[in-house]
Amino acid sequence: MQRTVTVHVRKDDAISRTIRMFNDCTNFFLEVGHKNRTWSKRKLQSIGYHEARERFPGLQSSLVQGARDCAADMLRRERCRTLPVKKPYSSIRYNQRTFKAFLDSGYLSVSTVDGRKRIPIRIPAYFEKYKHGRVVALRLRERKGKRRGRKRERGRKGGGWGLTIDIIVDIDPPPRTAPARPRVVGVDRGINNIAVTSDNTFFNSRTIKKVRGRYAYLRRRLQSVGTRSAKRKLKSLSGRERRFQTDVNHRISKEIANMDANVIVLENLHFRNGKRKGKDFNRKQGGWAFAQLEAFLGYKCEALGKEVVLVPPEYTSKMCSRCGRLGRRKGHRFRCPFCGLELNADLNGARNIARLGSALTGRLSVNEPNVAGCDTGHGTPVEPSYKPPVSTGGS
Repeated sequence: MQRTVTVHVRKDDAISRTIRMFNDCTNFFLEVGHKNRTWSKRKLQSIGYHEARERFPGLQSSLVQGARDCAADMLRRERCRTLPVKKPYSSIRYNQRTFKAFLDSGYLSVSTVDGRKRIPIRIPAYFEKYKHGRVVALRLRERKGKRRGRKRERGRKGGGWGLTIDIIVDIDPPPRTAPARPRVVGVDRGINNIAVTSDNTFFNSRTIKKVRGRYAYLRRRLQSVGTRSAKRKLKSLSGRERRFQTDVNHRISKEIANMDANVIVLENLHFRNGKRKGKDFNRKQGGWAFAQLEAFLGYKCEALGKEVVLVPPEYTSKMCSRCGRLGRRKGHRFRCPFCGLELNADLNGARNIARLGSALTGRLSVNEPNVAGCDTGHGTPVEPSYKPPVSTGGS
């Protein structure tokens, strides 16, 4: 598994020129690929590599190929419909041919327009556990302080102008244990509650709705003004809201990953904005990064030796978690007309998700002697651990 170690160093003129030239080379490959309607690395290499070497003679050949790969990824993302542009001082990639990492000795050797450059680094205490991993890539970007209070930021550690280096380290994951009966927890993600687990744990979004409502109100007010200062304020507000969302997802995923369970089950969600739902509902549904929560939970469980399982989302909110028949959901409540079960709709969905996950993880392999639900001839018959839900055709 891969982890990112972030360190901050002082600004270096040679590295700054390398970042600028790398991004200019990326923009050149972007123009070539957009003109020829291709994002193939092989075609970009044959069409523009020699011209790029002539235009940017100070850039090493491996860095030129890295700029080509970056342009190919950006063109693939846009499907060549529009021409993306790389900012002059945005982050650049270093592959294993353009750097050498000596984390134990505390420095990096990277290729620049002025040749090899040694960068002294100091690994933060939190990342000390990743020092002995294999470094596979680097990302370099310039860090700029705010205009207001720049003197105060220069005196503070990590503030002001400088370089931020992301060191991608590949480490061995902890071994996964396969207990005879894995402990499964289902997680239902939704609008009313960010996450609800099958063991009755609610991550309520009341405070989150209040914060996001305040940001939405400020956006409306600033968009109605439309001045340059209002647009600058809108940009800073978007960053603050994004960081708030990331922090909440980190805290929720950490608490779920530390639960007493071996398997975490999630729905394989694919949100699509529907016209019939209305603008307000679409805004609420698409206003939270559920995929980010899933990604955070995935790598945290991987570090703990746990497994994340994805199940189909169909009928998980309409199915009764007790009898398996289709019931009715009204608002936040679910009621089954057959067995009389009535409880929170998100909790009912989380229990259905956990049951589907138990069906996937509880299946015996083909070389096991015991088959669920069959008489083995060596005692009492084995009862199946999971019974498929029975649909009655209701809605």
